[in-house]
Amino acid sequence: MTELLQFAILGLGAGSAYALLAHGVVLVYRGSGVVNFAQGAMAMVAAYICLETFQREYDWSLLTSFVVAVLAVAGIGFLFHQLVLRWLATAAPIVRLAATLGLLVILQAGVQQFYGSKSTRVRSFLPNDVYHWGGIVVQQDRLILLGIAVATTVALWAATRFTRVGLAITAASENERATAALGWSPQRLAALTWTVGGGLAGAAGILVAPLTGLTPTAFVVIVTVSSLAAALLGGFRSFPLTLLGGLLLGVGESVVVLYQDDIRDLLGMQTLTGINRAVPFLVILVVLVVRGKGLPLRSHVTDRLPRLGTGRIVWPAAIVAVVVIGVIVGSGGDWLRSLTATIAAAVFLLSIVVLSGFAGQLSLAQYTVGGLGALVAARLIGQAGWPLIPAALVAIVGVILVGVLFALPALRTRGVNLAVVTLGLGFTIQEMVFNNPTFTGDRVQGAVRIDSVSLLGFDVSAAHHPERWALLCLFVLVVCALMVANLRRSRTGRRLIAVRTNERAAASLGISVFAVKIYAFALAAGLAAAAGILLGLRNIAVTYFEFNVFASINAVVQAVSGGLGYVLGAVIGGLLAPGALLSRLFEGGGASGVVSTLVGGVVLIVILLTNQNGIADMLSRVGRVVERRLRRDRPRHRYVHDLQEVRDFDLDPVPPRGLAVRGLTVRFGGVTAVDGVSLEVAPGQVVGLIGPNGAGKTTVIDAVTGFVAPEKGQVLLGEVDVIEWSAARRSKAGMRRSFQSLELFEDITVAENIHAGADDSRWWTWLTDLIRPGRHRFSATASAAVVDFELEDDLDAMPGELSYGRRRLVGIARAVAAGPSVVLLDEPAAGLDEVESRELADGIRMLADRRRAAVLLVEHDMDLVMSTCDRIVVLEGGRVIADGIPQEVAADERVRVAYLGTHDDSEMTGATP
Repeated sequence: MTELLQFAILGLGAGSAYALLAHGVVLVYRGSGVVNFAQGAMAMVAAYICLETFQREYDWSLLTSFVVAVLAVAGIGFLFHQLVLRWLATAAPIVRLAATLGLLVILQAGVQQFYGSKSTRVRSFLPNDVYHWGGIVVQQDRLILLGIAVATTVALWAATRFTRVGLAITAASENERATAALGWSPQRLAALTWTVGGGLAGAAGILVAPLTGLTPTAFVVIVTVSSLAAALLGGFRSFPLTLLGGLLLGVGESVVVLYQDDIRDLLGMQTLTGINRAVPFLVILVVLVVRGKGLPLRSHVTDRLPRLGTGRIVWPAAIVAVVVIGVIVGSGGDWLRSLTATIAAAVFLLSIVVLSGFAGQLSLAQYTVGGLGALVAARLIGQAGWPLIPAALVAIVGVILVGVLFALPALRTRGVNLAVVTLGLGFTIQEMVFNNPTFTGDRVQGAVRIDSVSLLGFDVSAAHHPERWALLCLFVLVVCALMVANLRRSRTGRRLIAVRTNERAAASLGISVFAVKIYAFALAAGLAAAAGILLGLRNIAVTYFEFNVFASINAVVQAVSGGLGYVLGAVIGGLLAPGALLSRLFEGGGASGVVSTLVGGVVLIVILLTNQNGIADMLSRVGRVVERRLRRDRPRHRYVHDLQEVRDFDLDPVPPRGLAVRGLTVRFGGVTAVDGVSLEVAPGQVVGLIGPNGAGKTTVIDAVTGFVAPEKGQVLLGEVDVIEWSAARRSKAGMRRSFQSLELFEDITVAENIHAGADDSRWWTWLTDLIRPGRHRFSATASAAVVDFELEDDLDAMPGELSYGRRRLVGIARAVAAGPSVVLLDEPAAGLDEVESRELADGIRMLADRRRAAVLLVEHDMDLVMSTCDRIVVLEGGRVIADGIPQEVAADERVRVAYLGTHDDSEMTGATP
């Protein structure tokens, strides 16, 4: 017990510094809604400034050095907000995150360029006396650090709780618009918190440096992961809980070191390194995944994800590019090594395009995943003597399984939250696997020697035949790029984009969000493994430093700069990678990649401020302008395939399954939103569900379609109770819905939206779509939906280019494109003009009369309801108060009083069927 307490006390110093760093993260988040991934880099800058001025060149006093360093980093925070973030206030969360990653890259590369990559030992500047309490030794510097952390916590807690500015910051974290309405500028509050948060980062960096030492890469990652974990324990809101979280992390890391040998023996390993670094990741994993609650993101109504490419292959340009690369290969020389690095980086970025660009799942561990592929392949080739192809296949399959494990956190969280998880997971693998000879295979040199690489009987090793290895890399890049381009144009690609854009709408169309995320992570892991093999095997022994977490962070910077939604963006971003072709141009033959990394960070910031969609999007726009001028007679609609063939198509009725709801009850906490509702909709029937605002109409639809879990009741689709089914499963079974808030897929065209609602794919298309996506004609039911709602002229338009009324018709057409048996429409006439309302009414009646679908209509337009519905159900306070034909309901005294609040029945009149 004495030894345990001794190690726990040793961890108080690091824990206190983690808490200070985390306080800055929390404060920045509360003031600006941005999770600052550059907090560790800002801390590092302050530590180096203090080291330079206090211990090296200038011989300043400690107090002067400390103040100058803290003020310098506070200034960095202020300038970054003023020059960058204030202009990205309405950008998508991934864009604001990428900006902080750009700042991290710039600061880290700048320090590394000036000081190099060597570890620097920092002598302690705090009093280092010791006290003996029984058998426990207590260092004075630990107590001082703890006192500073506690005092800072109290000060921040009091400032945000009792001062006007602090209360305004708290209010802004809840509701920016309301805070602005009270006279507080959200941008000024954000600038203040970035400044103070930067100062806290600087102070923490100076205090923690003597405990950890200074290394530009390792220091940044360690303190970033630990500070994020501590902030997470505080819920990104509570300073006292953040202090507790930081202390627990510091103590946990120290105690784990005490039991490291026991853990090693338990796992049956001869060596075990970095186990203490797994503590922050485990904390992140438990909080985000097990508790199922992510970082409380502040969203904006104008959020837009980076634009997507079409996936269309411009063959002349592709052939020219391949020929140019082939010429470089043929010329030989030192450029080949930079070329292979560029190609490997491009394949890595293709994995990010799939995962983040298409599926919207942000990972900061792709290089780490690729490193696992290099590790497996190296051991199979170098130790077991396997040829390249079987070794690579085994490595890729193994890493795909790891990718599936990486996907599990994505099922519980997304976006910035997922980035935190993958950052911690990647760092843990780096510390425990890549730094452990038990896994890398060589206890002396840390890696397996690879003397030759055999492909179909030929030696293609980069050491002996660099031109052969370069050609092989080029072939792999072309294949991978074609696969990703095919994916973008395929049914599977539409499913990925649907989940990226709107998981709720995707589930309503029968798309399994679970399956899509698993697939995206698995495919991205396979691509990363292929890239890792290309990068790792270009050396005689794999250098696992190339696969560190910082390389993964830098890869996201490169992908966003190149164009996160474009295949071409991966190739452009690959040029910015350390050791790639541009790196060689900037730094010459001895390129370390530091300057190119620094330039890449600057390029990212410029790109985000000028065009958040990346360089490839700029080139794509220029290409479209040129194409329009060269091909003036180009047909407008690329996705329409002989709609005239199905205009008068005699559609078969849908499977005759009605809807029956019995005793449905939904409660939110202590509020009963739906209380024992029962209703039926027979095939070929339109039933209206009406009631005043707050009556529970939309909640009924949510519960029936699986988006809200009812407390009790039955939902029968035909004769089957689907109450336990997921929303996607109900949709596949023939129950579709529209949304009051539209929830279209804004990143793809109207035609692709409707295709997403009508695609009928099988499990094998997840693989075949990578090879042969095909040209998909509209199904008969999808074509009928397009014609019925007169959307022929809008198919090539993006949803955002249409009027609100047309957008609403697109949402309804998408919902019925697959020919469902049951259709639930939530206020479909909202925002429609008189002509569009008539079109809608005709379309609804055709669904019931011609297709024999069961339609439940929630609507406030009483003319539409009275003229379209066969029966009407009226809700008040979550209960059914009337159920009958329109004439009976219109004459019901209870309905007029409850629905209109008056005995005047003028609004309840209208034409009856």
